[in-house]
Amino acid sequence: MPEGHRWGDAFPAVVNHTSSGMARRHPDFHAAKHGDYEAALRLVDAFVKDSKIADIARRYPLAHVVYNHKMQGGDINMIPAAYAAKFSAIGMTVDHDIIAVTDVSHTNATDLSRISKRMRFEGEVRKDTDYIILDDFITSGAELRDLRDYIQSRGGNVVLMTTFGHGSFGKLQDIRIDSKYIKRLNASGITDQDLRKYGIASEIGCLTLGEAARLSRLVNARAKAAAARRSASVQRTCLEQPSLSGVAGEISRGGVQGIENEKINETSKTINGGEQRAAKGLKR
Repeated sequence: MPEGHRWGDAFPAVVNHTSSGMARRHPDFHAAKHGDYEAALRLVDAFVKDSKIADIARRYPLAHVVYNHKMQGGDINMIPAAYAAKFSAIGMTVDHDIIAVTDVSHTNATDLSRISKRMRFEGEVRKDTDYIILDDFITSGAELRDLRDYIQSRGGNVVLMTTFGHGSFGKLQDIRIDSKYIKRLNASGITDQDLRKYGIASEIGCLTLGEAARLSRLVNARAKAAAARRSASVQRTCLEQPSLSGVAGEISRGGVQGIENEKINETSKTINGGEQRAAKGLKR
């Protein structure tokens, strides 16, 4: 994994234009996801707000735009490239040579899969250059964070992230992990060493808010499963031991009188034995 960096206090919110639900209902969505660039341009034109593009260009006029090339099944997802064309059209520099070299599709993936499978990138990064990262949608933000880590580990400076649309976590105002989740993960026993060991992140402060939420759910689910296993084990142990009701049944079958009779018989044996020993002593 590239060396990651904490987000810092001032990293801006992700800029997006629509929801994944709205985009999926567009007639060009499927074709755009599976290699049709013209369909992707029509999709982007239908939803992207030019005022947001102009505002980004005004705030970061010298930044280079990089988009997430990635596979969708056996085809290249063209939505990020079509979205990048919007920035090229107003004169911003778009770099095309940073590409994903692993296929870790997160569509319909489990929390564990999204957390553990990381995107790897190759391509030239210009040192001391500002970069804006583009993608089609943001859900957990994992792929955006992977691309940011790659660029910054090679001397670039990521100043903004923007996506065509948002998923479940993309509507949040901040992509960065917050203090609440940092405390929650620390309390669960998750350490920076754990994240590095499993290739998830360099430290907890590098995670996105969506990743932290998924990791927290995963830890809680495993803790509940472990507690359920312990509870079942205790119940099995109790069933294997003689129950109090069984002991009570044995007493009731013999009756209290039976127990008293045993005590009387034992007492009688003791007295008789003592009398016999005394008689023998007198005879001597």
